[in-house]
Amino acid sequence: MAKDYEGPKHLLPVGKKTVIEYALDSLPEEIDGLVMVVGGPHEDKIRDFFKAGEYRGMPIEFVVQEEQLGLAHAFKCAKDLIDGRWLGMVGDDIYSSKSMKDLMKHDLSIMSIKNDHPENFGVLVVDSDGYLVRAVEKPKEFVSDLVSCAAMVMDESFFETEIPPSARGEYETPDMWMELVKQGRKIKVVTADFWLPINDKEQLEEAARILEKD
Repeated sequence: MAKDYEGPKHLLPVGKKTVIEYALDSLPEEIDGLVMVVGGPHEDKIRDFFKAGEYRGMPIEFVVQEEQLGLAHAFKCAKDLIDGRWLGMVGDDIYSSKSMKDLMKHDLSIMSIKNDHPENFGVLVVDSDGYLVRAVEKPKEFVSDLVSCAAMVMDESFFETEIPPSARGEYETPDMWMELVKQGRKIKVVTADFWLPINDKEQLEEAARILEKD
């Protein structure tokens, strides 16, 4: 990160665009509206950046996550603004358009990629047809090197399903997916061609190098 930067990672510049603009520009054409879940110290900066109320013709609605209780909880905050299938992602990671299109080909799906440090992510295990059979948040012991990229296609069943908080007091997306699997839902795990999470200065610089080549 920039040495004196105190804003949200979403608004960090990578080349000529911000991180969140790269994320939004990867969305497939089927997406016709945006719901942004905000909260925390940088909420006003995000709202101000999108003060036009739309992005490339897609109207934006904001909803506040009053307590930071995990990613599954954040998505659930948007339930009153969404009908049917929806695509969820985090706004401070960069995805490819191809990976997003692949997600949309399935009723329910999760974007994944292989990683050398799966213990830092939600880890996924799939069957021979590529459907989810196990999901574990940041396992202490090796389960798989396939990790979630925090992008998914879900439907209203995600909002209707209840899970308990994890040991760290958060509502985890892997727990939600496993509950859906127990209900008989099939969740396709799609492999991304690339995924650029932005968590530190080194990852930001790496993203800039990769994107400058395109």
